[in-house]
Amino acid sequence: KLEFKAVVIGDGVTIGATAVVMAGARIGDHAIVSAGAVVTKDTLIGAGETWGGVPARKLKSAPAARVGSA
Repeated sequence: KLEFKAVVIGDGVTIGATAVVMAGARIGDHAIVSAGAVVTKDTLIGAGETWGGVPARKLKSAPAARVGSA
């Protein structure tokens, strides 16, 4: 089944070589998708997260915000 859905890619995102991002995926700001990963349809990748694998899964969560930093 062929689907046409927008793929949303945030600011400062890194997508590795030969990675595949399928229809409807949303990738937050400063996230990383590793080389060769397959991001399946309608996947939501949060800001600052690192994902990889086939199918892609979260490898590393976003770093916690520092308290009191400006």
